[in-house]
Amino acid sequence: MSLQISLDEGPARDVALTRLGAGPARLWIDGREYVGQLLPVGGGFEIQLDDRTERIWLVVDRDTVFIHAFGRVWQAQVTDPSERSGADAHAADVITAPMPGMVISVAASVGEPVAVGQVLLVIESMKMQSEIVAGRDGVIERVHLRVGDTFDRGAWLVQLQSLEADQGAQP
Repeated sequence: MSLQISLDEGPARDVALTRLGAGPARLWIDGREYVGQLLPVGGGFEIQLDDRTERIWLVVDRDTVFIHAFGRVWQAQVTDPSERSGADAHAADVITAPMPGMVISVAASVGEPVAVGQVLLVIESMKMQSEIVAGRDGVIERVHLRVGDTFDRGAWLVQLQSLEADQGAQP
């Protein structure tokens, strides 16, 4: 799983997590690897990171996680790949796959007008389903995949008419 996390409104950092069965997980932060495990303990958690163990408390409010650990409090903004792809596609004509996967359903068709945030298709990746939404208002020019098709990260999923074409079509 790949995320971007910003601490206390700082710059976004690339974070990747790979689980190792029921035991610890591998965590990469800006390319540096850590081995760790998060275990529930009472009303909080215990984090084991490399050879260090600390007690932490987490409060989650949508995409914001408040973390109390190591004698400090942090506020983390978490962005998942599908949301990041949608945000990057805000002004883009092509919506690309945030990760490899398979198309589960298609909710858009050629010539159809769509609004920002409207679901265009649903994909499945790593046994998790994600909605791919329109990053801007527009008109569907092409749907590149069908239900059951598999794709790699970065594959073109849906193409909107260019902004100039959309604006030229209005009276």
